[in-house]
Amino acid sequence: MQDKLSDRNYARPDHYYKYPIVLKSASGCTITDASGEDYLDFNSVMGTVSCGHNIPCINDRLIKQINTIWNTNFLPSEIQLEAISKIDSILPQNINVAALYSTGAEAIELALRIAREVTGRKRVLSFKDHFHGKTHGTMHLLQHFPDCYGPAPDSYRTVIDSDGSDDPEIIEEYLNSLPVDDLAAVIFEPVIGYSGPRNLHRDFLKIIRNFCNKNDVVMIADEILTGFHRCKGWFFSSQGEIKPDVIVFGKGLGNGYPLSGVACANSLSEYVNNALPGSTFAGNSLGCAAACGVIDFMKQENLPEKTIKLEQLFCEYFSQPRFDSCGIKLDGTGGLLSISFQDPSLSQMQDIYLNILRDGVITSHTAKYLRIMPPLTIAPAEFERGLEVIGKSFDAFTK
Repeated sequence: MQDKLSDRNYARPDHYYKYPIVLKSASGCTITDASGEDYLDFNSVMGTVSCGHNIPCINDRLIKQINTIWNTNFLPSEIQLEAISKIDSILPQNINVAALYSTGAEAIELALRIAREVTGRKRVLSFKDHFHGKTHGTMHLLQHFPDCYGPAPDSYRTVIDSDGSDDPEIIEEYLNSLPVDDLAAVIFEPVIGYSGPRNLHRDFLKIIRNFCNKNDVVMIADEILTGFHRCKGWFFSSQGEIKPDVIVFGKGLGNGYPLSGVACANSLSEYVNNALPGSTFAGNSLGCAAACGVIDFMKQENLPEKTIKLEQLFCEYFSQPRFDSCGIKLDGTGGLLSISFQDPSLSQMQDIYLNILRDGVITSHTAKYLRIMPPLTIAPAEFERGLEVIGKSFDAFTK
């Protein structure tokens, strides 16, 4: 397959060499490639296919919608109103859908517009390693701004050089030392996803909420990856008494179909119309049909219990004495999990990933972390089988 692809002018040919399979079909937690080989899905297409592939009740909603209407732009459709109602039913109290879009980055940029409209300020505070998208605007929120984007507009963003998980006193002290005259919003991932996964300190959300309350700053939770039971519960950031002002969501909502959204506290509703523009595919009917199917399916599947079980099995498996000599570190929560080496000099995750792929399990990786985020419906026996493949790869590497 590589020989065929090497003759073509793809914009990113390295993808086809790093991940040397071509996928053809999928069902449940199994993906089949063009040659008929089966792979266990431990990636959920970057966390989007949370319900599993090819789920009949979700497919049925999409098939029915295909035969009615696909996209209505600024005019509402019946299925769009149904989707909004279903999403509102799972959002925290006094937070409601403001708008639906297509991609996570699009929704993030529009959440920032809401914050600027609410406060009349421009600057945004973000955190090291928290990821919010790859558009020009969302890349401004990262600490390491890619050269290809030109100079970073530092007057509009401040990035705290800490992941927020080490010492809450240091984070709190840093926040209190910041100038806030032009600060519109604080944005964060409640569990670091794309750059991990990694858990934050248990007091992180509380510290951010107190800071935002004190300074009339909008608190934006990026739940694009962590929402819809990926991290135990519909939304991780609103567990307990702490609630953000804005929740941005996507990925698992469409089970692979592109759909994202912004939800706002009712206290901000008067600012929404001025801040949120229309978009060509905003709230398109096919995406909304998928969302309706997903939410109905998730309500029937008792996913919180299943997600807790995934984390439990993961921790139990890699706590075996055989892994003591590997020097590995476990992180993440629920169905968003990671393995890394305690020795920071070890950075062979791509090689480990490829070994695991050759043995029939699809994961994903960064330079330091192997990411594990299977469909939340995966059976315990399937999950344990995939963990055994991963464990053997780590055994082989450390030996």
